[in-house]
Amino acid sequence: MSEFVYLMKNDDLYKLGCTSNLDTEASKMKPGEIIAFLETKYPKYFQARLIRLYKKKRIPDTNYFRLSDIEVDNCIKHLEGKTNLPKALSDEFRIGLNGSMLFVSIAFSISFIINKMFIFSVFISILFASLPMWSLAILGSFGGYDVDDLTLFSTVSVRFKGLMIAISMTCVAYVLYTFSSFSTVFLG
Repeated sequence: MSEFVYLMKNDDLYKLGCTSNLDTEASKMKPGEIIAFLETKYPKYFQARLIRLYKKKRIPDTNYFRLSDIEVDNCIKHLEGKTNLPKALSDEFRIGLNGSMLFVSIAFSISFIINKMFIFSVFISILFASLPMWSLAILGSFGGYDVDDLTLFSTVSVRFKGLMIAISMTCVAYVLYTFSSFSTVFLG
């Protein structure tokens, strides 16, 4: 079931919120008005990311903000889907995989240039590529969310996926390291 994340203006304050019924929420906010919204399956995560983005402008212990015109325009762009801001917690996993691919290519290139040993370079690159996944498993996200703005245990599935991939990559790297050491001793 889709819900909404919205930006409401009331005098010089802006509120970031989420609701399942936009009309009911709009009627509760008189004289304020909803100036932008996004329909999504995961409103709490996207709202939490927006709150983190504007946390320096947040009025303590509320979802109200004192935003500049530029910040309001940026928030509207996020809510209209015109930016690449991740909209769900599962996007953190995709970000981690992209980071791992970047680490593989950089680590392999540098290692192969330095030592010219293919298997050892693959070991190093996979070991370094596991770092974003270990980070995801430990932290639960790459800094896009504040723990206070998410429900307890909401990052468990992302952490578990990150942990499983990190363990798998580390195991593959260990096997390659062992093979590399074995081949160096017997073939070297």
